[in-house]
Amino acid sequence: MKRTPIAIDLFSGCGGISTGLLDAGIKVVAGFDHEARAIEAYNYNHTYRGARGFVADLANLSGKEILEMAGVQKIDLLAGGPPCQAFSIVGQRKGLADERGQLIFDFIRLVDEIKPTIFMMENVPNLAVVQDGKIFKDIRRRFEKIGYALSWEVLAAADFGVPQMRKRLILVGHRSKDPIPFPPPATHGPEVETDMFASLLPYVTCDQALSDLPDVEAKEAGRIPNHEPTFHSPAMLGAFKQLPPGKRDKKSFHDRLHPDRLGYTLRAGNGNFSPLRPIHYRYHRVISVRESARLQGFSDNFIWPDSIPRLQQYRQVGNAVPPLLARAVGKHCAKVLKWALAPEAFVGDAKSRPNAFKFTQEERNQSRLSKIRGASMGTDITV
Repeated sequence: MKRTPIAIDLFSGCGGISTGLLDAGIKVVAGFDHEARAIEAYNYNHTYRGARGFVADLANLSGKEILEMAGVQKIDLLAGGPPCQAFSIVGQRKGLADERGQLIFDFIRLVDEIKPTIFMMENVPNLAVVQDGKIFKDIRRRFEKIGYALSWEVLAAADFGVPQMRKRLILVGHRSKDPIPFPPPATHGPEVETDMFASLLPYVTCDQALSDLPDVEAKEAGRIPNHEPTFHSPAMLGAFKQLPPGKRDKKSFHDRLHPDRLGYTLRAGNGNFSPLRPIHYRYHRVISVRESARLQGFSDNFIWPDSIPRLQQYRQVGNAVPPLLARAVGKHCAKVLKWALAPEAFVGDAKSRPNAFKFTQEERNQSRLSKIRGASMGTDITV
């Protein structure tokens, strides 16, 4: 008899992978991350669906402890996105010299200790080529040594309905001699391909993803979670007004979205570094957290409580795996392994959650004004 698979999400962040797997119909029981703010968002958006988040240092947890905390004896799928900044092409690319890079080996250790039927590891595409591919080759060798047959591919999130030019390396291991056939079939493509292959839907554009949202200054925006204004200097506002859609401002390096194209890859930043947010194609401002979440493929039911600072909200969106990408990989693996998926069982009641907002829009604006600071090149004001 077919049964619904059980999964755990490591290095979960706010839960992009968990959201996608739950949407696919896989029973996610727990997510683990060392960031308390990320787990706060995780629990607000997943507890009502049956998954519980834990603040934990995964470098110091055993597989047995993880299973005990999750309340299960074994699982079918272990998913995870060990921190990617050490390998990112936009970072310092220190690789294993960066302690965050070492967490990949903790993921391998936990796979070995938990022994799921399959694992799914997500990272930046650059992991496959950094240091001439030696690190990725070593990672694969270690997984194979503990009994997993491997499949991997750099997947474009846009191919699965995400309105963003985002690519991720997905490595899937099967505890068997036979690897999982990979990649999953695309559902979307550029218009030239959709004309050739009728089964493909056209890519989702920025306008399709964002056009129904009012401007952040509109009265009705106050009823939309995480859709709040960013304060810009007069000089920056003037520069935004002069910048055509699809172009980059030569002074501030802001990119402006184009309504008929995919969005630019969203970045998270770390420490004191806050990456530049794209400018809206219609409004002369950077996009809101809600608009960022839309471009990442999150539904509007995914809400960041206002107890989480807005910079953290942006970072959590930028760090997340697009749920639609995770869903596609989860569904594909389940089909190969003949697992029974039950998406209706994990919908939950979003209205059962407590109110995510304790402050009025005016109070939130005043709080940000009190912490106002300069951003890129000292010419922008973002709070």
